[in-house]
Amino acid sequence: MKQKGRKHGPALAPSLPTGPRTRTLALYVCLGGLILLALVYGPALHGGFVFDDLNLPFQLTLAATPLAGWLVGARPVLMSTYWANFQLSANNPFSYHVVNLLIHALNGAMVFLVLARLLSLAGWARERSRAAALAGSAIFLLHPLATESVSYIAGRSESLAALFMLAAYTLFLYRREDSWKSALAIAGLFALGVAAKENAVALAGVFLLTSWIFPGRPNRRLYAILAPGAAAAIVVVLRSLMHGGNAGFSIHDFTWYQYTFTQARAIFTYLRLAILPFGQSVDHDFPISFTIAQHGAWLCALALAGLLGLALGYRRRFPLACFGLLLFLVLLAPTSSVVPIADALVERRMYLPLLGLILIGCEAASRVRLSRPAAYSAIATVLLLFAMLSHERNRLWGDPEKLLASAALQAPHNPRPVANLTDTLIAANRCTEALPWLERAERLLPRNYIIEASWGRALECTGRREEALTRLERAAALHPAWKIYELIGLLYGEMDRLEPAGEALRKAIAMEPAAASPHRSLGLWYEAMRDSEGALREYRAALALDPYDEKARLGLARVQSSAMAPALHEPGRPLPTAVSP
Repeated sequence: MKQKGRKHGPALAPSLPTGPRTRTLALYVCLGGLILLALVYGPALHGGFVFDDLNLPFQLTLAATPLAGWLVGARPVLMSTYWANFQLSANNPFSYHVVNLLIHALNGAMVFLVLARLLSLAGWARERSRAAALAGSAIFLLHPLATESVSYIAGRSESLAALFMLAAYTLFLYRREDSWKSALAIAGLFALGVAAKENAVALAGVFLLTSWIFPGRPNRRLYAILAPGAAAAIVVVLRSLMHGGNAGFSIHDFTWYQYTFTQARAIFTYLRLAILPFGQSVDHDFPISFTIAQHGAWLCALALAGLLGLALGYRRRFPLACFGLLLFLVLLAPTSSVVPIADALVERRMYLPLLGLILIGCEAASRVRLSRPAAYSAIATVLLLFAMLSHERNRLWGDPEKLLASAALQAPHNPRPVANLTDTLIAANRCTEALPWLERAERLLPRNYIIEASWGRALECTGRREEALTRLERAAALHPAWKIYELIGLLYGEMDRLEPAGEALRKAIAMEPAAASPHRSLGLWYEAMRDSEGALREYRAALALDPYDEKARLGLARVQSSAMAPALHEPGRPLPTAVSP
């Protein structure tokens, strides 16, 4: 009850960053974190590329492509780091993993500074806040939920955006006055975060939330600078959400309100994973709630509304816990609210929201009376458990095949882990090993078009082309997607049936004119037909849609250099590639 009337004004005079002991301790956090992380994340450092890693520019772009060619798109800051890695080690994944680990260590050091300042604002004594911040930053560094943002190379988007968000937030908390200089610096870091990943826009809500819960300093200059940029960013984001892709209101599989029902459940799953991190998966089996009554979404929505009410009602009595809960929800809002995203539950979305839960833990721990040795033993036990779980998780990240096999076993009603495992085995030329997994998936998910398409690819790889064609045609009947018709067209080409091959590829283009790979595949078909003009047209169309399409670049160069002379196949010869668009 003593905290109810606490005044926050005097605590706003920032003193922590000026103390040499604090700076030294922050340095020790960073160095100690690096040593711990090297041990915990060591098994993943030599792990190969997986999932979206295979679609990043360093996998698709020619080495001669200048930096400007990498910066096309919504995440130029992220892509610039991949470009730097590519210059250093080309397609060797080790340097990419090392950079991810360094980013995570820097984030841990800034989490220490943020926690120390927020605890000070909540009235904690300096020594006590410093010790709690050290424990909290260690939890952040070692928590198993962070592994997907660190061990997954494509997960860098999450940790890199968090790097700039934490840097901006640290400056926001520690600045001495609301000057134009500090406001511009914060806004610049904020912009870099958004250019790393769009969900960094949540930082604007974090600023407002902090000013509300811990008032005491004006922020007029900062908000004057941020407001126009935030408005422009909202317009750009809304425009992008109206078009295709894996996120936005144009997703056809479910509506925005169905996604909202689903996220009410997902938030509580995230909370459970944070407190009891078991059952982790790289691809969760998390069904959509198409009605508010489905899968208990209504109960989760009521519970979430109740937690919000408690946070608002008790924010003066328990400022740290209430702020932590609201911070957690604000940081999750870009991915776990009303904007539909193809994946309903993804562990890497919890990377920075863990900060809010750590604050709740600090409030809860302060209410428990423990001797100092007992408190240190409890913290050490938690950290040891998290380190062991993270190390075990990183052993899976170090072996993509085991990672995918684990996901397939944990998500029996989700076909994607099996499909990705099949692709991995095909790439390793171990196609027959995929067949038992596909047989199991077919028993659990009969008449699933993703499983049927994976069957087709695996059977083609083993040379059973007629069976492969049957599977692909069955997949097209279940779900007439353009990608399946492209696979059918390529398989027809392999089977020396060029007329139906061309028909299938043209159908794929008609179904999805904005996709680059069907144009590239049709370019191969024109090569087989010895039609140089058609091949050039399709390869150029593919590159116009996807400047990173290296196969289209090579095809274009091949046709231009050969002038369709002896290098091209004679009429009636199969297409020069297998079923791998």
